[in-house]
Amino acid sequence: MTIRRLCLAPVSTVVAVLIFGFSATVAAQATPQEQFIDELIHKAVKVLELPLEASTEREAGFRALLNQNFDMPTIIRLVLGRHWRTATPGQKARFAQVFRTHLVRVYTSQLGVYEGEIMEIEKSAALSKKDTVIYTLVMLDEEDVVPLRVDWRVRETDDGLKVIDVAAEGVSMLTTKRSEFTSLVAREGVEALIGKLEDMNVEPDQATDS
Repeated sequence: MTIRRLCLAPVSTVVAVLIFGFSATVAAQATPQEQFIDELIHKAVKVLELPLEASTEREAGFRALLNQNFDMPTIIRLVLGRHWRTATPGQKARFAQVFRTHLVRVYTSQLGVYEGEIMEIEKSAALSKKDTVIYTLVMLDEEDVVPLRVDWRVRETDDGLKVIDVAAEGVSMLTTKRSEFTSLVAREGVEALIGKLEDMNVEPDQATDS
C-alpha cells in the first residue's frame, strides 16, 4: 500500500485538526478525491500562515474555505436533522447564516499558526457512486503515542468535489453536531438554537472589546 506523507499543524482541538490543520504533498497516483483534499490543505495553510493578530483576514480565509470546499447546504441540512423539514423558510435561512458564522468563528479562534507535523494517507474507499472516504493518520510529535485517525468524506456534487464530513477516531463531526443541535431543538425549538448560536457568534467580539 502506498503511503502519502502530509504535514500537520498543531491545533488546540481535534475538530480543528480535522479540517484545516495541515499542508500536503500527494503522490502522482493519487485519486481525484485525494488531489482535492491536497488542494484544500494547501489553501488552508495559506490562511494558517497569517499571524493570529490578523483575525479579520484569517476569518475571511476560513469562510472562503468552507464556502468553496465544503458542501455547506448539505451539511447545514443534515446537522439540523429531522427538524429541517419542519423549520420555516425564514428559520432555515437564519440557521444557515448563523451556523456558517459559528464554524468560521470557532476555527478562527482555535487554530494556531502553521508549524508542520505529519499526516499519512492510507487509502481511499468508495461508499457509493458519489461518496468516497479518504482514510488518514495524524502522526503526533510524541513518542509512544498512537496516531490519530482522521477520515474525510468527499462527495461528487454538481459543483465538483466537496467535503461533507470529517471524523476523528470514528467520531463524525456531522453526527456530533446533529446530536447536539437536534437535542436542543427537541427541548426548546429551532428559535432557541438560532439564538444560542447568535450569542456564541458575538462572544469573540465581546472578548476582544473587553
